Amino acid sequence: MRRLITALLVLGMLAAFSATLKAEVQNVRLGGDIRTRMYYTKNLYSVDQEDDQDDFFFRQRTRVSAEADLTDQIWVVSTVEADGVWGQQVVKQDATGYTKERNEWDVNVAEAYIQLSEIVYSRWTAKLGRQYLNYGRGFLISSREWEYKFDCWRNILDFFPWTIDLFYSRLVESDRAAMGGGIVKAADDEDLFGLNLNYQADYWTLEGYVFGKRDQFGEDYGDAKQAPIAVGIRFDASPVEAFDIWGEFAYELGKYQSTTMAEDESMRAFGFDLGAVYVFDVAWQPAIALSYTYGSGDKGEDAANPDQKTFDPLFNYNYYGYAYSPKLSNIGILNAQLSVLPSEAVAFIIDFYYYTQSKDRAMPMGNEDMDNGGVSAKTNGEDKALGMELDAILEYDYTEDVSLQLVGAWFKPGKAYDLPTNDEDPDDVVEIRAQVLASF
Repeated sequence: MRRLITALLVLGMLAAFSATLKAEVQNVRLGGDIRTRMYYTKNLYSVDQEDDQDDFFFRQRTRVSAEADLTDQIWVVSTVEADGVWGQQVVKQDATGYTKERNEWDVNVAEAYIQLSEIVYSRWTAKLGRQYLNYGRGFLISSREWEYKFDCWRNILDFFPWTIDLFYSRLVESDRAAMGGGIVKAADDEDLFGLNLNYQADYWTLEGYVFGKRDQFGEDYGDAKQAPIAVGIRFDASPVEAFDIWGEFAYELGKYQSTTMAEDESMRAFGFDLGAVYVFDVAWQPAIALSYTYGSGDKGEDAANPDQKTFDPLFNYNYYGYAYSPKLSNIGILNAQLSVLPSEAVAFIIDFYYYTQSKDRAMPMGNEDMDNGGVSAKTNGEDKALGMELDAILEYDYTEDVSLQLVGAWFKPGKAYDLPTNDEDPDDVVEIRAQVLASF
């Protein structure tokens, strides 16, 4: 009888607590998406090798999100994400050869933040917790494909047409470890901070910003350190109907230190993105776009001139060619695009890219943070011509919630990949990617 009374009391408390929660939560929504991709690549990792190599695999990402209005001014979001490659086992290469290991999917919290609006009846909105950040076209900080997440405190002041956006994010929190007979930090903490000013008019938008990383220097943990501060300006404009232009310029200063340097040195780098697009008012709405994107570079460490001039793209996640997938450092990228809309549900896009190095330097140009990592072979450091790429993209909205995409990409390496030890020309790179995305 005592256990029964206790159980009834617990159930009563839970019921009362649930009723209280229900009264406090005005609206709760569940949603998410499932994205499945098929990849086929050829010579992506063997541009400079005699034997051709290809790869075929599936990758899937699932996100489930819950959003709730606690009051008119309080909003909470929580998203769980699982990402992995199809198959129970994968083959891994190490010093002992090839071994099989279990393929466990990565499961993590992609979003978890509280949003407070109109704080103290003002124009101040604060978002605290793990969240996505995106500014402009994602030139330095991008939320494209939900890849980069930030543990962040963001403050937005809306004085339309002016908007002030100030944020702070902890990128690396170092654990303590036993070292030198004591307990010390195993490495330096790393932070990201930013201030973005936005002015929005009827036909144009202007932004100015300061983004920077904070990293301590002067302690030898065996890792290269980079703490750029980017000062930039961006504009978008529609001077006439169906014609858009954009431009962004960022100058980087700050500090860097490689593992071979006794002291940190200064950074002096810059990057920019310029482009225009025109949409013709005819059937299929054909559009022509032309853009040029640049990230400065240098020839490496120079004792006489130690300033680093290689541009750091921070958290850029834009595709500059699906096969080559270069990192926006020491590179100039010319892009011409033609797109048509045969129907409301179908889009067809042709992209042409031409790549050159800013400075002829032996280095890998691929972006390891992109989904395929790009071309991993090093350039020869004797020629700036990196090559060219042609992409064909077909997109189809099967329903309002399900979309399909097919990408075919072909990269032709330039003379920067010619090696004196190999008489044959470097191999062309081919990538085919098919995607199914369902949102709910």
